[in-house]
Amino acid sequence: MFKFPALLSIFFASLISFWGMVHSTESQTTKINLKGFLGKDELASAKETLTRLSEESKQTLVIVINSTSGDLIQMLDLAKSIYSLKKLKQLTVVVYLDDNVVGPAAMLPFLADEINTSLVASWGDIPSGAERVLPTNLLQNRVRSLIDSQSSDAPTLYLLADAMTDPSVRVIDNQGWKIAREKETNFPLISSGGQTLVVNQNQLKDLGIVKSIMPLGEFEKRYAIESKVDSKEGIVEEGKTTSSTSIEERLQRAIHFNKEGPNTVGYLYVGDHESSISQSTWLYIKQGLDHYKKNPPLFIILELNTPGGEVFAAQKISDALKEIDLQYNIPVVTFINNWAISAGAMLAYSTRFISVVKDGSMGAAEPVYAGEGGKMETASEKVNSALRADFASRARFFDRNPLIAEAMVDKDTILVWRHGKVVKLDNESQVRLTGADPDKVISPKGKLLTLEAEQMLEYGVADLLLPPQKLEVISPEEKAAGQWPVEKMLLFHTPYFSKIPQATVKPYQMDWKTHFFVLLATPIVSSLLFMGLMIGGYIELNSPGFGLPGAVAAACLFLIILSSFSLEVANWLELILLLTGLAIILVELFVLPTFGLLGIVGFILFIAGLFGMLIPGLSSVSFEYDTQTMNAAGQYVIQRLAWLCGAMLASAVIIALLAQYVLPSFAGFSRFVLIGREQEGFIAGENPIDLPQSGAIGKALTTLRPAGKIIVKDRIYEALSTGGFIEAGEPIIVARLEGSTIIVSLLTENELL
Repeated sequence: MFKFPALLSIFFASLISFWGMVHSTESQTTKINLKGFLGKDELASAKETLTRLSEESKQTLVIVINSTSGDLIQMLDLAKSIYSLKKLKQLTVVVYLDDNVVGPAAMLPFLADEINTSLVASWGDIPSGAERVLPTNLLQNRVRSLIDSQSSDAPTLYLLADAMTDPSVRVIDNQGWKIAREKETNFPLISSGGQTLVVNQNQLKDLGIVKSIMPLGEFEKRYAIESKVDSKEGIVEEGKTTSSTSIEERLQRAIHFNKEGPNTVGYLYVGDHESSISQSTWLYIKQGLDHYKKNPPLFIILELNTPGGEVFAAQKISDALKEIDLQYNIPVVTFINNWAISAGAMLAYSTRFISVVKDGSMGAAEPVYAGEGGKMETASEKVNSALRADFASRARFFDRNPLIAEAMVDKDTILVWRHGKVVKLDNESQVRLTGADPDKVISPKGKLLTLEAEQMLEYGVADLLLPPQKLEVISPEEKAAGQWPVEKMLLFHTPYFSKIPQATVKPYQMDWKTHFFVLLATPIVSSLLFMGLMIGGYIELNSPGFGLPGAVAAACLFLIILSSFSLEVANWLELILLLTGLAIILVELFVLPTFGLLGIVGFILFIAGLFGMLIPGLSSVSFEYDTQTMNAAGQYVIQRLAWLCGAMLASAVIIALLAQYVLPSFAGFSRFVLIGREQEGFIAGENPIDLPQSGAIGKALTTLRPAGKIIVKDRIYEALSTGGFIEAGEPIIVARLEGSTIIVSLLTENELL
């Protein structure tokens, strides 16, 4: 029987042991916060934390995530590091979904041993926050590889991984969530085809894969992690609260200048207040970004002063701006020097930082098209919806409010400022006009949102407001030389940028080739090239022996091909189709006449290749049969088709006029142009009595290989040689008639005598 002192000793020993276990558990818990845009710099601190954890065993890693965008490749690398620690160091991973976990960060919960969520949470759409730099099947396989196959939740997690990475996967509720087969159409849809899966906290609870749903504060109390100060900025770790996210610190994380100098800054300009964004703009930006990839600057200034333009061109430019930031680590700073309207707003949203002059404005991006009589009309709801989602995605990509972006596209969006947040309302009756803290209306119903400079700063769209001040003018000599000191630009009179020593702005200057490609990219020039090809080809085919029209047609075709490849519109398929069609047409005309059969095939292939080159965006067109609408690329294609149809009609009129009035008047053409009944020489099945008889002497008008054209007594006929080639200009003699086919041979000196 134990005595009381012994029992007391055992009790205290157990208490001390328990306290030690608890203390040990707390000391071995590390927390990482992943918030906002997650790129290489933002994830650097998290990777350092994992390096420290690799030196210890039996650690618990708590990851709190609230992110909607980031670098997919960098996130895959982070996930791989965490997975390695789980396998090699018995790391336990606890994930908390804090409101929004969308984009690349959405792959991390698949590593978790325990998932918790906030009271309202969204999780999924893994490719959302980055370009599809990986094929869908490869990304899907990488995410599935993070899942513990021994877990009881593994089948459910595999389904979620497939649906969150592949937009073609349809998920239905058929006595539990399942991937739908083709014939399974009568069950409730969880995720329809065409979009990746996003789930909420209630769905996760029903699936049984979350441990708890609680506010972030309660979750943090559960793990009672002590805060530790870390010298790195950006990622929150080991219980530390979020570091200051001031613009100064964000600039420091993104732009690392040489403190000793020199520092070079790139510069691109889209403006003139009247210049609209077009394919020519895309070519200029593309060439400029390619130049800076080879000659990396500290960062690139994109100056905007534009009323907008083509959505399709703006989308390509926006994607290129994001790519140079993420893939080449060259940040882009937008400088709105008055206007960034419509497509200009899309460009601004696609850059990491936005600065604006005091009288600047941004917004009003509703898609429109030219209707009857040239009147501008609002695009369909389907097109509007697609552009609205695109704007929201681009705003979210660099951690800006997507609701503000949506209101710039949709005039029916109602936004108010309520208790320090932007809130979207369903109708005007929900606006709070009375009380201690009434709503401030940001975007009323029926009006597209356009923000002034101070509003852009207030609602987090712009990062810097640049007050006016007198600057030294950039001289024409400096512009011609392609560089000037940064002090001559307003941006470099702000606190952070003014610290950059020995900085020089080096704008991208288009060389003559780029200027030439920009000219070729304009619709009017490409239409004129199309007309030159048609008219020159017609004259050459109907007036043999005269090479100038053929040379013009060949030059126009070459410029069309050159322009298409410079714009990255065409690929080798279009070129192969075009050249194959052209070759077949030439075979039909000069080598192996088939009474038009080969010619028709060749013409179809030629036109298919030609139109593929003349119409940028043809491969990007998508059509919604339910609403009978097209996407932005489809709208652009229709415009280019209108230009080409106009050019084709004008060419037909010009050809008719030339054939009737102009060509017969040229003395040099008089022997070659068909007049009146002379055309009968080309008609198959003509009465043999009217054809040149055996022994008739003439001359080869074109080379007979063995088919071609001959001229006998100033009349043109189609003929076949008896064998071998007869060069143009050689004398010939009609050997015989086979039905209505003229068979000729080379005229010898004996026959001539």
